[in-house]
Amino acid sequence: MKLSKKIGSVILFVMLIAGPSLLFAHDNSPADDIIIPECIWAAASGGGIWETEVQITDMTGGSVVRAYFYFGTSWRNVTLWTSSGAWRSVKFSNVLATMQSLDSSFTYYGKVGALWLSTQDSSHLIQAQARTYNGNYGKTFPGLKWVASNTANVGRRMMIMNLSQNSTYRTFVGFFNATSGGFYMTVEFRIIDQNNNLVGSIFTKTFAPWEFKSFNPFAEAGVSSGTYDNCWLYINPTSAGGSGAGLICFGSSANNYTNDTYAHIAVQFQ
Repeated sequence: MKLSKKIGSVILFVMLIAGPSLLFAHDNSPADDIIIPECIWAAASGGGIWETEVQITDMTGGSVVRAYFYFGTSWRNVTLWTSSGAWRSVKFSNVLATMQSLDSSFTYYGKVGALWLSTQDSSHLIQAQARTYNGNYGKTFPGLKWVASNTANVGRRMMIMNLSQNSTYRTFVGFFNATSGGFYMTVEFRIIDQNNNLVGSIFTKTFAPWEFKSFNPFAEAGVSSGTYDNCWLYINPTSAGGSGAGLICFGSSANNYTNDTYAHIAVQFQ
């Protein structure tokens, strides 16, 4: 929130004393709904196994955390953790393996998707962080509060920066349709180079309610064999049935020689 220089000192004092939640509540503040953009437990193409470690901290006390794992158009859920008090934390070295132990009728191995962590109500707030790793390599993702500014929707575009396709790096992007109410969403994508030129072709994808999907944007744009650097992805939802929250977006690059991986956090386009 920006404060005008013309605000009187008395009014400013009242705002600072009476309204700290207005002044200092941010899009990454504790919440009852936190989304980890990517969660995986699967074999790596270069050897080894990708696993996602998740830490959860109870900020208010007494939180009961339920985990919803969305992969493709399917999902599973378990009660993952019951906190014993405020500021207590838990860490799962392989959160999908933990969910497997609590939901043994389903096979979580070989899956990748988004992980939604939800408490029992809005008075119980948590923070979460994830690390996906394979041996000595890995990447981190913050837990994203389920709010408009962390998602794309009609009239609210996003971008994923620093995408490359060359002999050293390959790029994938992923999306989770977290539109409130469960609605289809159609999204237009464009890869833009350093000189504001379109790379390949514009392409579109439709996401079913709560669907997670990932893909190589260069291949989707029809340029899977080219060499490109210093690019960014334009994400423009063109139709959606609901206006609440929206599309969770992220990117990931991997080194072709070592398979070391890097996260790309999506940001608002406007």
